[in-house]
Amino acid sequence: MRIGYENLMPESFPPVVRIAHLSDVHLPPPLPVAAGDLMNKRALSLLSWHFNRRHHHLAALGDAVVADIAAHHPALIAMTGDLTNFGLIPEMEAGAAWLAGLPAPAVIVPGNHDRMTGLPWAKGLALWSPWMAPDEAHFPYVRRIGPVALIGVNSAVPSPPFMAYGRVGARQTARLAALLRRLRGSCRVVLIHHPPRTGLVPWRKSLLDSRAVTAALKAAGAELVLHGHSHDASASTVRGAGIPLIGSASASLDSSKPGRRAGWNALDIRREDEAWRIDLTRRVLRPAGDGLETLTQRSWLRPVS
Repeated sequence: MRIGYENLMPESFPPVVRIAHLSDVHLPPPLPVAAGDLMNKRALSLLSWHFNRRHHHLAALGDAVVADIAAHHPALIAMTGDLTNFGLIPEMEAGAAWLAGLPAPAVIVPGNHDRMTGLPWAKGLALWSPWMAPDEAHFPYVRRIGPVALIGVNSAVPSPPFMAYGRVGARQTARLAALLRRLRGSCRVVLIHHPPRTGLVPWRKSLLDSRAVTAALKAAGAELVLHGHSHDASASTVRGAGIPLIGSASASLDSSKPGRRAGWNALDIRREDEAWRIDLTRRVLRPAGDGLETLTQRSWLRPVS
């Protein structure tokens, strides 16, 4: 089993490592969509976008979130999937340009919208390789920032119409467990699109092998798991493991509900004696739409394994 790491800040790092966690940006798709790209599930998704999502996922809100992230100077931006709407090649190209223009180094894992169909990796997600694994065989991948190790897991698989489920698979789950064991002593932060816990999304959107992934997390240990997909800013735990499980609201969603308004999570990580202190600050769009504000704050102390 080949396991590799890449340091983003190999020599010096601040005493507090700030990670900006955002998800489900759903960048506006290039239009019109070619007829040949609609001979599959994308046709239904385009109808949903035209009659519903385009009125709620607004590019201006995503821009406001990125500007607010820039003002808080994170060491890294962690994106937990669904950068696109349909997983089209032009969307992948636009996504690569968006990632390259972020105000800090970034990492990403794919979401179900990014893998809506069986588009070959080389024609689509390969465009995002500088910000994640070079190919599917190298998931989970690792990026290091000083004492923090980010582990990106791919849960995105093509699914039938009206379904948006995910699956990690046995090979990737075994590799995840091996990485978590080898990285003991670091603050291990797992990135995944589909939440590895039942009840956070409907079954049709769930992680089908959540039980196996949860077992790997419980057996090998982790300090934090970040996910997207639900469009809800949530804080729960990996069942049976006590590992904080943090969800992000969509970075572009216009909603009247505070937990679903466009926003991002600021995570400050530092070592305090024999524990990792993790401070979460949720930044959300103000109801008036004039910038972002701090909505909630929460902290955890996780023993150094």
